[in-house]
Amino acid sequence: MKGRNLILMATATLAVGILMIIFRNALASYSVVIGCGILFILAGVANVTVFLGSRDKNGHARIGAVGTAIGWLASAAAVVLGVVMVLFRTVFETMVGYMFAVLLLFGALFQFCLLLFGSKPVKLSSWFFLVPMALCGAAVYIFMQQPGRSDYTIMLTTGISLAFFGLMTLVEAASISAGNRTLRKAPTAPAVEEHKPEVAAEEKTE
Repeated sequence: MKGRNLILMATATLAVGILMIIFRNALASYSVVIGCGILFILAGVANVTVFLGSRDKNGHARIGAVGTAIGWLASAAAVVLGVVMVLFRTVFETMVGYMFAVLLLFGALFQFCLLLFGSKPVKLSSWFFLVPMALCGAAVYIFMQQPGRSDYTIMLTTGISLAFFGLMTLVEAASISAGNRTLRKAPTAPAVEEHKPEVAAEEKTE
């Protein structure tokens, strides 16, 4: 993963986590459901108007036919899901805790992939594996909360977990960048030239 994208994602996650910690008393399941529904609707509309409608200098679509079809289906699904979440808010209120727990599990999976594959050729410290383990622990804790009656606990736990995830991802991004700079500055070993058979034969005749 590119360092710039990693830093942007980590910064956004850290900001969301801090906001959830600050406004933990104001946030509740119903407001989260409505907010997520509105975000799904806006994301679907934005995907259609901005990304699917983008053209190159020659006026041709930047996305092929298959990509356009998938984009339309994803956009329609996002809009429908957003409308359903807003209209049937009470149905989704009991699922908010599970949604946040699944989100943290995805964050833990991302951390595992980053540590195992995404940081190559730099090898990060094994201590960083405590990050996805902590996220998994927080997800299990949220799963154990009673839906609808633990909004404060769920919001606070999720906010702390997201802030921790974003902060540690920034540290990992800095470590990867420093490791890449070290590798670029490291001197390369000179290549050993192999003697060709004909050259060796000429040396013997001489």
